[in-house]
Amino acid sequence: MPRLHSLVAGLGALAVLAAPMLHPHPSGSTDRVTPGAVRVESSSTVSITLLDDRGVIKQIARKYDVDLDGGSGFTITPDGVVVTATQVVQSAQDPRVYAANRVFAEYFKVKVPADFKRHTLDDPDLDRRLQGCYPPQESDSTCIATVTTNVTVYPYLDPPTGGLPAQILTTGTSPAAPAVLKVTKGGEKQSLPTAPLGTTIAGSIASLDVMTLTGRPSAKLPPKLDTAHLDPPGSRTFKDDERAKLAGLLAEGAPGAALIDDGKSEVVGLLAGGGDVPLTITPADEIRTALVGVGITPRRGPVDVVYENALASYHNKLYSNAAPVLEQVLKLRPDHAVAADHLRVAKAKAGTAEDSGAKRPTRPVQAEQPKSSVSPLVWAAGGVVVLVLLVVGVVLLRRRSAADRAAPEPQDLAHADAHHDAYPVSHPSGGSAGEAGDAGPSWPPYAVTRVFGAEAARSPEVMRPAPSGGPAAQTPVDSSPPGGHSHPPDPSPPQGRSYPPDLSPPRGQAQLKFCTQCGMRLGQGHRFCGFCGNPVDQ
Repeated sequence: MPRLHSLVAGLGALAVLAAPMLHPHPSGSTDRVTPGAVRVESSSTVSITLLDDRGVIKQIARKYDVDLDGGSGFTITPDGVVVTATQVVQSAQDPRVYAANRVFAEYFKVKVPADFKRHTLDDPDLDRRLQGCYPPQESDSTCIATVTTNVTVYPYLDPPTGGLPAQILTTGTSPAAPAVLKVTKGGEKQSLPTAPLGTTIAGSIASLDVMTLTGRPSAKLPPKLDTAHLDPPGSRTFKDDERAKLAGLLAEGAPGAALIDDGKSEVVGLLAGGGDVPLTITPADEIRTALVGVGITPRRGPVDVVYENALASYHNKLYSNAAPVLEQVLKLRPDHAVAADHLRVAKAKAGTAEDSGAKRPTRPVQAEQPKSSVSPLVWAAGGVVVLVLLVVGVVLLRRRSAADRAAPEPQDLAHADAHHDAYPVSHPSGGSAGEAGDAGPSWPPYAVTRVFGAEAARSPEVMRPAPSGGPAAQTPVDSSPPGGHSHPPDPSPPQGRSYPPDLSPPRGQAQLKFCTQCGMRLGQGHRFCGFCGNPVDQ
């Protein structure tokens, strides 16, 4: 049994620890809404005239200020449009009854409580006159009363204001219906903090935050936030076990309080109820319908825009970055209570270990190269064209080089032909070398040197290439003379071979010599080439 008790106790403790995890609420998610919280107070000024027709008719005129009700609300435009519950500005208690009790007790010197209830007197005549003083006004009424309702809005500012007068633009037919107000003084600069208004209560919303102002707000009395759970999620009813808590909030000033979806950080409805009014959720779509009826569109102001930029850094613990932005908010609205509080925290934590935005040594950032305005497709097409042109150029150059290597230059051939004509080479068969049918032309050494190089000029095969071969020479018929006589020996070379060309000049002319290095003609008796300096072979 002790072990069982320990197990039950352990499970109970685990349940207590796990309970807050069922509906996680993001830290600071309501900071977008709380700057727009307002306290709304309404009162009436009753002007009443009591008629005394006993003897000479007398008129006793009095004026009384009657506090009607108070509650919460929120601002939805920077020029001061406020939304609250109708019950806050239209009390179920009639101020004319209060004024009748007051004036009758003062004039007739009778004991009538100064409250909102109808009373009776023992004296029949005075009781008839008292009942005739209560509304509604009829032909035999003994009192004439007019009522003026006064509404004052107290924004959440620090230091607090003395209250901004407001007029009622519209109210609903029920106490829980939305009432739309507009401040008549204090919203001219379009700088009042606002709360973002949503569209509806989504089906996935399981809980809402109730933003209540129990009194006139200040830094010492900020908006109070309490979480209430819906049953079922997305509905317009709260769980039964939370109704007592909500009733206490309504008694403290929650009528007209904003209901916040902390997942989106926006207002999705308002709370009404208390006293004889049942607990009611008025959704955002009904609020928007009332706004459309008076031509109002919810909007955020410039102060809200800068403030939300600061919140992004503040809640990410970038305190060094948030501080200057919060200072800018206070330049636009010096009495912005939430911005002033966040700025104190940001300055205290800036540069500390808690500051994620503290500057740390980083590598120098290279300057970004200017980007070209030309499309990448144009660059790609241009690259392809250039590549094609390069390929075509290389092919043409290779063909031209091959042609140049295959054929000697025209001037070299002309020079070689001229030299060959001037110095014909004799062939052993009796004809010139040019007339030989099986041997190619023979070039002088200088022509070979200029066309094929000095090494080729020293080669007998180049100077006199062997015949490429042809049909085999037929054996001549024996034509030897009879009687044992013989022909003179045949001086022609054996078949398939040739004699070296005879480069000797014509008879009577000096022997011409050419440089074996560069092919230039050598002067008579020169031992070195006058062009390249190569020694002359002796």
